[in-house]
Formats: sequence, C-alpha cells, structure tokens
Amino acid sequence: MVQNFIDTKFAKVAFSYQLEHLVNLQLIQPEDSRKTALNDNLVTFSGKFREKETDEGKNRFKYLSLLHSNHDLVADKEHLESELAIHRNKVVDAAEWYLALTGVKVPPEGYVVVDESLPTEKNYSITISQQPQKSVVSLLDLEKQLAALQAAPTDQGVIDYGKTLQVFVQSVRSPILGIGNEQIKEQLRGIEAKLLSQQTSKEKDAIALYAGVTEELKTLLASINTNEGGARLTQLRSVRNYKELLDEYSKLQTKLEDNIVQLDKARQSVSSVTWYFNNQELSTRALEKQDPEVFNHWFSTAKTEWDNMKNNRGGHFKAPDQPLNTVLEKTFKSEEPAPNYLSYLAAILPILLVLSVLYFIFSRQMKGMGSNAMNFGKSPAKMLVKGQNKITFKDIAGVDEAIEELQEIVEFLKNPLKYTALGGHIPKGVLCIGPPGTGKTLIAKAVAGEADRPFFSISGSDFVEMFVGVGASRIRDLFDQAKKNAPCIIFMDEIDAVGRHRGAGMGGGHDEREQTLNQLLVEMDGFDTNEGVILMAATNRPDVLDKALLRPGRFDRRVIIDLPDIRGRFDILKVHARKIKLDSSVNLMDLARATQGCSGADLANILNEGALIAVRKNRTAVTTPDINEARDKVLYGKERRSLELDESEKKTTAYHEAGHTIVSLVVKHGDPVEKVTIIPRGLSLGSTMFLPKKNKVSYWKKELHDKLAVLMGGRCAEEIFVDDLSSGAQQDIERATTLARKMVCEWGMTENLGPMSYDAHQDSSQYPSFQEKKYSEKTSQVIDEEVRKILDAANERATQIINEYRPQVELFTEMLIEFETLDSEDVTKIFNKEWNIEEKRAKLKREEEQHRATSQSSTVSEPAKDNSPNSSIGPANAVQA
Repeated sequence: MVQNFIDTKFAKVAFSYQLEHLVNLQLIQPEDSRKTALNDNLVTFSGKFREKETDEGKNRFKYLSLLHSNHDLVADKEHLESELAIHRNKVVDAAEWYLALTGVKVPPEGYVVVDESLPTEKNYSITISQQPQKSVVSLLDLEKQLAALQAAPTDQGVIDYGKTLQVFVQSVRSPILGIGNEQIKEQLRGIEAKLLSQQTSKEKDAIALYAGVTEELKTLLASINTNEGGARLTQLRSVRNYKELLDEYSKLQTKLEDNIVQLDKARQSVSSVTWYFNNQELSTRALEKQDPEVFNHWFSTAKTEWDNMKNNRGGHFKAPDQPLNTVLEKTFKSEEPAPNYLSYLAAILPILLVLSVLYFIFSRQMKGMGSNAMNFGKSPAKMLVKGQNKITFKDIAGVDEAIEELQEIVEFLKNPLKYTALGGHIPKGVLCIGPPGTGKTLIAKAVAGEADRPFFSISGSDFVEMFVGVGASRIRDLFDQAKKNAPCIIFMDEIDAVGRHRGAGMGGGHDEREQTLNQLLVEMDGFDTNEGVILMAATNRPDVLDKALLRPGRFDRRVIIDLPDIRGRFDILKVHARKIKLDSSVNLMDLARATQGCSGADLANILNEGALIAVRKNRTAVTTPDINEARDKVLYGKERRSLELDESEKKTTAYHEAGHTIVSLVVKHGDPVEKVTIIPRGLSLGSTMFLPKKNKVSYWKKELHDKLAVLMGGRCAEEIFVDDLSSGAQQDIERATTLARKMVCEWGMTENLGPMSYDAHQDSSQYPSFQEKKYSEKTSQVIDEEVRKILDAANERATQIINEYRPQVELFTEMLIEFETLDSEDVTKIFNKEWNIEEKRAKLKREEEQHRATSQSSTVSEPAKDNSPNSSIGPANAVQA
C-alpha cells in the first residue's frame, strides 16, 4: 500500500462542475471514472487523467475557443457602434460650428465631412445638408466690417472691431470646434496675445494690425478645410477620433468575418456532440444560443482545466462530498464504498487530544523548579554544598551588629558539641528584617560560607501552588533533605509569601497557603524536632507575619539589617570598589557623606554607574567628577539637557531654587547647601541639594519649623518676584503637608491637641480595607486647622526672609541663569555679598582644562583611605522644583 502510494501521481479536482469540462474535452479516461454514494445527495468521485489530449478533444476545445472569441468580437462590435453614434453627433456639431465661423455656403449636394470610401457594412458617412443657423460672428462679417473701417476709420470703430476680433478668436478656440492640431492652436494663442498686447494710439497702425490678423485667421481656417483620406476637417479632434473609430471598426469587422468562417468549419467537427453545460445536456446549436456572459464564465473554467492538463497527465484524482449532477449520473460508474480504516483513528483522536492537553496543563502547574510532573511535591530548593559558596563575612560591610548576632550561628555549625555540652541549644530560626537592598540574602550566604556547610536556598512563592497540599509536601521534603545534610542552613527569601496571618484569607487558594504555613510551624518546633537545621528567612514586612511563626522556639532571633550609617556606607563602598579602577582623587568618605539613606545596592549601583560614565568618556580610571555625576544620576535622575525651556521658564525655576537656598542659609537649623542647579533631572526642572551635618535619627520641633520654611521658600520666591504661582512647588507642598500632619498627629508638637496620637494604623491582614478613625469629626477639624496654621506660619516666615534678602535672591537668580549650576562655595559668597563673577568663570575654565588632561591620562590607584575624624555628616538631600 505504501509503495503504491509513493508511485501514484495525484491530481486535484476541487468542484463537481469542473467534471463537465473534463468530460467535454475528453481529458479523463471513462473506464476509470468511479462514484461512491455517501447518501442520496452527496457522492465521492474518482478517476484518472489521460496521458495526452485526444484529437477529438482538441477539436472540441478549438470550437469552444472560437465561439468564445465570436462572443467577444460581437460585444466589441456593438460597443464600437454605440461609440460611433456618439462621436457622429460631435462631428456634426463641430462641422456646423466651422461653417458658421467661416461663412462657407453649403452646396446643393451637401457639405461632405466623411464620405463612403471606408469599407464598413453600414453607412457611416457624414454630410451637412443645410446651412447652420448659429448666432456667431463669421469671417465674412469680419471682412465686411474691416472694409468699412478702412474706408472711414474712427477711434470707436477701431475699438469695436478689436473687441469683435477677440470674440471671433475665442469662438475659433471654443471646445465645440475642438481644434486638435498643436501648430494651429499655437498660432491661435499667438494671435490672441497680439490682440491683448495692442496698445497703439494710432488708428492707422491698429487697422493695419487688425487687417493682418484677419488675413492670418482666414488662411488658418482655410487650411482646416482640406480633404484627407475621404474626410474633411481632419484637424478637428472629433473628426479625427471618428475616423480612428471607423478604422478600428473596419479591422474588427474583418476579424469577425474570419472568425465566422473558422467557426463554421469547427462546427462541422462537433455537430453531433452532446455538451454538458451547467448541469444540462445541450446540442452544439443550443450551446451557441446560451447567454454570452454565462458562456464566457463557463469557458474560463474549461480553459483552466485544459491548461492544467500538462500537470495532470496520468494523475489520479478524488473529490469527496460532491453534489450529485448530470455528469456523475451519465458518465461515472457506481461502486461500493471501501472500508475506511481511518475512521477508527478519527474516533480515538479526540480522546487522545483531550488527554494530551490535560497532561500538559497539569504538568506545568504541578511540576516544581527543576523537577518533572511526577515529582511536583518535591522541594525545588537549590543546594550549595561545601566549597561552592565563596561569600564570607569579608564580603559584607556596614552591618557589624548583624554579623555579631550571626557569629554564634557560624560557631554552632562549625562545632555543634561546644554548645550542646552545657545543655544549651542554638536558635532554630533567624529572621532578617530590613528594607530592600540592604543585603539580607547576601548575609545569609555569608553565614553558610563562613561555616562551610550546605546551604538550601528557596523563595516563599515556590510553596504556593494551585493544588492544596503541594506546598506542605514541599516543606516536608525540604526539611527531610536538610536533615540528611545536617548541620546546615535553609534560607527562605520573602517568607511573607507563606507566613502571613492565618484567618485573613477567603478560602480557595489561600487554604493552600495556610496549610503550607502550618506545616512550616510543625517542622520548626513540633514533636519531631529538627536538630542541626537552622532556618534563616528574610522579609521587609515583619508586621504581616503570623504570631505563631515569630514566637520563641521558632524564630528565636531577629536580626535587624537597616540602612547603613556613614561609617557603614564607607565600608560598603570599599568592598564594592575592589573591582573598580578608581582615580587617586576619589574620596570614598566624601561619597559616603553625600549618600545618606542609601542601601548597599544603591551604593553598588552608584559605583557601577561611575564606571560606565568613565568608559563613555574614554578614561582609564574612574574620577571624582564621574562619581559625582553617577551619584546625582542615581539619587535625583539623569540630566535632561534635551528638554527645551524658554527664558521665562528658566527664570521662574531660578527664582524658585534661589528661594529655597536663601531661606536655608538664614534659618538657624537649616542644612548646608551643597549644590543648586536649574538643569532638569528626572521629573524636576531644578534641584537644591543639601548636605546635612549629621545622620537624621530624630526630629526636633525647631528643626521641623525651619525645614518647612525652606520647603515654602521656592513658592514664596515665585509669588514675590514673578507675581504668579507655578506648579513647580507641588512636591514641596506635598512634603510640607506630610511633615506638618506628622507633627500634629504623631509627634504631639501642638499645644491644642497635646501629646496624643491621632493616626489609626491599618490592621496588617491579607486584605486591608479601610482605616478606622478613633477620634471625632470635631477633632478632625482641629487637626486640619493646626496643620494649616503650621503651614501658614512657615509660608509667612519664608516670605519675610525673601523680602529681607531680596538683593541676594535676585543676584542668585541671575547667576543660576548664566551658569545653571552653583556649588556651596558660590552660594556662600553670594549670600555674604563677596561674589565675583570673573573668579567663577576662571574657575570653570581651569576645571575644564583639568578634566581634559584627566581624560587623556588618568592615574590608577587604590581607593582613598578615610583620614577625616569620626563624624556623622549626612548626605545630600534635594528640594526639587
């Protein structure tokens, strides 16, 4: 069967009506034609094409082709006859218009435009038999009027004749006449130009000009009245088109006569043929009487089958589910349907398909990381064995207290008997708490690296699956693996994914989470205690964890990994600077001072951005300007120098930043200004960057009032100097409002409300819905009044300071517009009235030359050591416009 399938050549038949052409043109073998009845209306037919066309088939196709051509020629002839009738009327109109313009008299036998010399079966000659009655100035009228003007010339007569002559020229150029000769049309344009440019005041010259024009028109019109090839007025478009149509009609008539002769000969060879035409049996004469349009559409399909015969020679064809028609009934033999073995596969295939889809879906849902569908209940934790983890406490900096807490864990993992000999036991669980980016995951790896013990790493989300019980099964398998490798560490990142408060869910998938949490609680402190297995977990949301998870015996120890202080930031920078080539001018302590509130990840990003900036500038080492630019980019956003600002926008921004700066210099507890710029960064149009004197661990009332005045300084400066308010103070107002509300509601810094907290915190559940206010509406109104009072006082104080130091604000604004950025030294000099603009320009020039020299040859050195005394100077904060 396979061999027969390979050796058999297959052809294709798409529609049942194509069978009419296959039978009419004798393209298939009658003895191989079969039909199998599926029901009363539908059949499956099959057959085989001949190896080549028969002589009778060729005669039949030739006859059909000639009949098709005859229909086309007859249709073209009818179309030409209608076109000739339309153009005949145009020729008559043009000829009558010509006779009216020239004044030529129509002879008694008529004015012949087109004679009967062309060989057409109908008379298409055109003769004008009557003198046309047109109300138009003729050439004879012009000659008479010119003769009268020459005999008795007058100014008015000359003017009238000129106008009449212009009207005549326009009539000659009329579309009714339709001159088609380009040379004649050019002559008429020249004549019209002469008449329009005629400005002579002498009667004699004007009459001479008009006489010449009249004679030229006479000659031109006479040249049109010539006989060429049996037609007059051939220079007119209508006559020329009519003559071309007559020539085409004559040729078409000749083709049609030849077609009729050939069709008569071909008809004799097929006179006894019975044709299958659109499910009918017709004789040859009856076929010729069919509608030409229907026949031509039928013949186009027949021609397609005849042309495809070169590809279908000797090929087998089969077409199922076809309607029963005359051809099938008359020429195809009936046979019994063959057994369909594929029907069994068709019945089983849907079942197999559904099972495959279900297996695919369930396997993707149930399989864990790195496991197949049959092991979806296994733990997907990744294990680092001894020697693979190269991270130790030397790679950790800025978290000295956390390292001290975890040192006992390391000692226990190295020597468990040392602690158990006295009856003590090591904490079973250590919970690392801290903001994102502070190194919770990194310090867990360092503990495993120091102890050189197996380390299992997994995320809390790996236990949450669609099916109930999968997470609990993975917890059991995880601790079973850990027991086999004890003593060891299990690190579970983002434990809040499975450790949230129980009872806060709404069923469904949350039942799976709660079962996972229950299993974790049992494994940590149940009847079957896991000795030597320490669970370390990390989260930045300890408030949402279940109380049973946090009790002693499970997570016995909490390690706070907070944002580093200045010394911690310096140590972190030294760790990350090991892999970066720093210039000798880079002072990491200065960078640590300027990055208060940054995590270890932020500091690593700053050094990395500095290295990328140095590479873009083709430096051989990272310089101080590169580090400063990277710090500003990470903390405040990239400079948007492509943002186009008009002068008024720049001036408003400069006043805004000048207001912040001057107020911060005047208030007693203001932070020192490090840099002021009106170059857009991130979402702000300008920034005032401060360098706090110390780390902010607590806030004082006087400091907060000064800080609010600084925040309001930009808005007050706009109101005073621009006499308007912009939207640039949006962030300042938001920060000031938040700060004032905390002073009133949380910190008890108002006399009317006293030391009482008025903010209701949300319950840390899975679905926090609303905040419950635990005070009256009257108290709420008092809170709003106190907040408004504090903000109004800050705004009034800032306004007073700016009015008092008005000259400094204006000078500061002018310098910002010119230099765009001012440092702390510039700010101090402007405020103390010691400013010298030439010194600033010279300083910028020296820095530019120094940067060029540094970019050409940078020296590479070790990171600079901290030689400054111990202090708590904070980083730069920014007030953005």
